[in-house]
Amino acid sequence: MTSFNITNINANGWLVLFNAPNTLCWIRIVLMFVSIQRFGQRNYLLFIIYHTVSGFLDSLDGILARNLNQISLVGRYFELILDSYAHFIMYACVGLLYPSYIVYFYIEIALELWSIMLDYHINRLPKSDLSWLHKTTFLSTTCSVSIYHHPNLRLLNWYGPDIFHTLLVLRYILINDSNKKLIRYIQRYITLNKIYLLIKITLLFTGFFSILRTSVTSCFLLDKLYRMARVK
Repeated sequence: MTSFNITNINANGWLVLFNAPNTLCWIRIVLMFVSIQRFGQRNYLLFIIYHTVSGFLDSLDGILARNLNQISLVGRYFELILDSYAHFIMYACVGLLYPSYIVYFYIEIALELWSIMLDYHINRLPKSDLSWLHKTTFLSTTCSVSIYHHPNLRLLNWYGPDIFHTLLVLRYILINDSNKKLIRYIQRYITLNKIYLLIKITLLFTGFFSILRTSVTSCFLLDKLYRMARVK
């Protein structure tokens, strides 16, 4: 999280808690729990729909906060915790649908959780004791030159992994659609072979960015642990 300047400590808490961008965050919370319920009922299509709408609101709340000048501490907390929670839900659910690869998806959960907790631990340290955090190491250089931070690939780095996980659920739905309702609907517009080919190509493309995000997250986490280990 970036720095934030507190300008008013006497604001009406309820008005801030339920201003326009934060209200969208509350809606996101409801949608995420509803998506989990749908997943538990094996209604995976509604799970995708609710989860995707929640992700769309994630982009919208930030735009509203900036345009309406309603950026707040609680809003920044929502931004951090809800993004991570949405990832945890998707990783866990995809892991349950693809048990052969469940370890990878749960590694994603662990990496994101460990990174959050490590950053929280570092932020609690006195600022005067953080000189070690800014020293250049081999790992920090390796992470920095990664194409993950290339400005022209920013959107793919942000949303590629999310598209990858969503398509994995959609692929599962198509393969296991016993009633063939969704398949018959799709075949009105495109042949099944073409849709499978499109999903396969997109999975390969976005899967690369998903693995890249996991690798870069691992690199930064290991780098911070290495720096911390050098401090006595």
